[in-house]
Amino acid sequence: MKKENLTKKIARLAIFLALGIVLNIIESLIPLPIAIPGIRLGLANTMGLIVLYFYSPKDYIILGGLRVFFVGLLRTGLGSVGFLLSLSGWLISSLVTLLLYCFKKSSIYGLSVVSAMFHQVGQIVMVVIIYQLPSMVNYLPVLLITGCVSGFLVAFISKKILELLNRIFQVKNQNVQEKSEISK
Repeated sequence: MKKENLTKKIARLAIFLALGIVLNIIESLIPLPIAIPGIRLGLANTMGLIVLYFYSPKDYIILGGLRVFFVGLLRTGLGSVGFLLSLSGWLISSLVTLLLYCFKKSSIYGLSVVSAMFHQVGQIVMVVIIYQLPSMVNYLPVLLITGCVSGFLVAFISKKILELLNRIFQVKNQNVQEKSEISK
């Protein structure tokens, strides 16, 4: 990859990372109309899905890991329960997402819903480990249902953003091709 292209890629990925961090922090400050612990829309995950589809699985993992780290650093504290819950949810959901993406070629909706559900599984596993409360598994059905809903909404938003980005870059690439043809 040319140095100029690599620089553009890194700059764009940094923007996606920053947006993911900001979305995560903003979302944590917005009260939900339903007071159910552990439930959030997960808007920051739109950035991860966009990177997975627009760039690569490697970039998806790097962006997600950095996002969890920086949110932990800025918001919850590294090593805190909130950080460990986020990390465990991210690890399990990312693993399953990549397996589906690479081997099953699932739709963005399928990836997002499964990712949201396994994020919840990862968090429940960590709660059981930290607090030694196996009965927390009984809360999983509630989290899985809400995970389906949030995963679907995140996929819808991600798909719309990807469509917009594809149009923008298609137009940009078309303009570059036209300029190169004119200069011939």
